Amino acid sequence: MKINFDAPPTSAQETNGLEVRYAAAKRRVPRWRWYLLLAMVLVAPAYLLVRFGIAYWWESTPAQVVLEQATLRASAAGRVAFVAAPGAPLEPGQPVMALERTPTDTPAPPAATPSPTPHAEPIQTQAHTARLALLTEAERLASRRLAIQQERLHTMQGLREQGAATRQEVDNLRFQVLQAEADLSRARADVREQRMLMARVPAAMPAPAAPATPQPPADEAAPAQPGTALAPFAATAVQALVRPGDWVAQGTEVAVLQRRGEPLVHAYLPPDKARYAQVGRMATLHFMDGGKVRAKVVGLMMEAQSPPADRVSPLTPRTPSIVVKLQALEPLPAPYHIHQLPLDVRFDWVASRWF
Repeated sequence: MKINFDAPPTSAQETNGLEVRYAAAKRRVPRWRWYLLLAMVLVAPAYLLVRFGIAYWWESTPAQVVLEQATLRASAAGRVAFVAAPGAPLEPGQPVMALERTPTDTPAPPAATPSPTPHAEPIQTQAHTARLALLTEAERLASRRLAIQQERLHTMQGLREQGAATRQEVDNLRFQVLQAEADLSRARADVREQRMLMARVPAAMPAPAAPATPQPPADEAAPAQPGTALAPFAATAVQALVRPGDWVAQGTEVAVLQRRGEPLVHAYLPPDKARYAQVGRMATLHFMDGGKVRAKVVGLMMEAQSPPADRVSPLTPRTPSIVVKLQALEPLPAPYHIHQLPLDVRFDWVASRWF
């Protein structure tokens, strides 16, 4: 028995020698479409491979721009008469904040004292002296309370920068500091009032006349008014913490200054990458807007610090890191002269040591 099979078609577009026009979906697919599909499938592995190569050959760490800042405090209590506006340039020794002059700043001429009254005068003096001692003790306790509150506020602000405290906790402590400053101002006002009252009371026995003090020459420069805050270096006023007319206590923060000059960059290196933390190592500063600037390591911090909380993944522990100081090889553009501006630092590859 002989079986004959039909000859297979020579083309998918022909049947028994006749051309068949199929629908568009059954036509031959162009080759470039397969290439496009293959590229879409391989783009994710290629991206991960490139990121792995960059992380292996270049160490990238979070960093921030750091400008030297100084916070000025009032050296005396009083009412603010002048404070430098934010953005104002200041030279060394230029006044940043000044207090209003009070009548007690200038010595008053001695008043004529009436004749002392026997018996009543010693008792009145003792009462004033005892009250002055109590008011002085209250002033000392208020000053101590203010110092403790300011220390707590400084600690809480540090925890807030590390992400370990909330803004509400910092605001509550700042309100307590303001209350302590108000209590201290009231205590000092009571002491000043009591002393002025005692000055009006005649002494039990007339004091001997004090020798006349020589007057300073007219051309001698007068000393600075008590309570005037001076700029310690060439700087720019960043923030005014008080306003003209406010009453401030001694030690109150009044202004924040920023030194003029080229900023540094602080990078946070993990301890296992300590080979990059050497003076002279080269790196590249990568800013968030795409700018790149070459830099080199110029120093190290003497204590380890945790990186900023907003630059670390929530799944990654914030271990203490080595803080590296970098200086740009060329002046940074003006938009980058911002304190605590975030950026990334990519160090040039350095071979690791295997033991």
